[in-house]
Amino acid sequence: MTDALRRTIADCVGAWATCFPSIMVGVSGGLDSSIVAASAANMAKRLTCLNLVSPDFDGDERRYARALAESIGTLLIEEHRELQDIDVTVSAAPHHPWPVAPLYKQTNEAIHRRLLSKLPVDAFFSGNGGDGILCGVRSAVPFIDRLLAEGPRPSLASTLYDLTLLTGADAKTVLKHGWDRYRRNRGRHRPLINLAGLGKEIGRTIRAEGASHPWLDAPDDILPGKTVHAAYLMRAQKGVELYPRVTMPPHIAPLMSQPIVEACLAIPTWEWIAGGQNRAVARKAFEGYLPELITARKQKGGPGDFHLSIYRAHRSALHDRLRGGILAESGVLDLALLDIPEDPSWRGTERIDRILTFVAAENWSRYWEGS
Repeated sequence: MTDALRRTIADCVGAWATCFPSIMVGVSGGLDSSIVAASAANMAKRLTCLNLVSPDFDGDERRYARALAESIGTLLIEEHRELQDIDVTVSAAPHHPWPVAPLYKQTNEAIHRRLLSKLPVDAFFSGNGGDGILCGVRSAVPFIDRLLAEGPRPSLASTLYDLTLLTGADAKTVLKHGWDRYRRNRGRHRPLINLAGLGKEIGRTIRAEGASHPWLDAPDDILPGKTVHAAYLMRAQKGVELYPRVTMPPHIAPLMSQPIVEACLAIPTWEWIAGGQNRAVARKAFEGYLPELITARKQKGGPGDFHLSIYRAHRSALHDRLRGGILAESGVLDLALLDIPEDPSWRGTERIDRILTFVAAENWSRYWEGS
């Protein structure tokens, strides 16, 4: 299973790599982007790795990116995200048909444009979608799947143990969550809709209509874990395109190639959490091909704190933009969200992130309105 997955990934990513003379692959030092870089390295004519650094602990993943670049023998460029590249009145991806690109992605484009003036780049590669495609599940659903597929065999105990390692919960808690989930909707994926900050009428409409994506309408004989896996794939679609192809090199997310997706969907969910690690099959498949520092890595970094710093630096401008904006006028945004007292602790980050999401949608809307 692991050998077959590695060959499929290597073949697909390698085939993509032969399509472009010079490739820049974004690497965080995480598993997904590292797999893409390692798989492309053998076939690419020219491959450059790019690591974006944020001025906080979670955003600085250079030790992992450096270990990757050294192991595959490629050039690594390190660039810092800067607040000066952020314009809170501009959409990060106005060409998208949906307003989902966060404001911090303006730094990606600014850095890419600066590098394009110095280096030949014919395509941007990334590990986008990897968390979902490689089934980064963190719930009791693998236990439900194995019980339904194999019955109460001794092997079921190993999956229960794996889940305790993965989640940090004890066996009793995992079993309770599994039973509650199965009793609620047979363990199947249930879309959760974030109504925070939405106008009351919009919220009622969304609740009444419910989820409508066809990938969520699964056949009755599908194990519940695969409905979760399919939902992950659905979410991954928003990361396919970065820039308009008439003005910038294309973005390729090789892990979203059909043969890779089909191979991953065919693997039972309990195999993906074996040993108490998420994406366990992919980790095992690339042992010896990637540094152990990466395949054994448990924590996940990212630009989350940098995104929050945008709010802290531009709070008044962000609030003003929403108060006089299209979303408020149309009833999409409930301005009461802005009147909630600021909470400087970690509890306040959810509200801040929600406000930044609305600003991104506001900027996208104004772009299409021509205002």
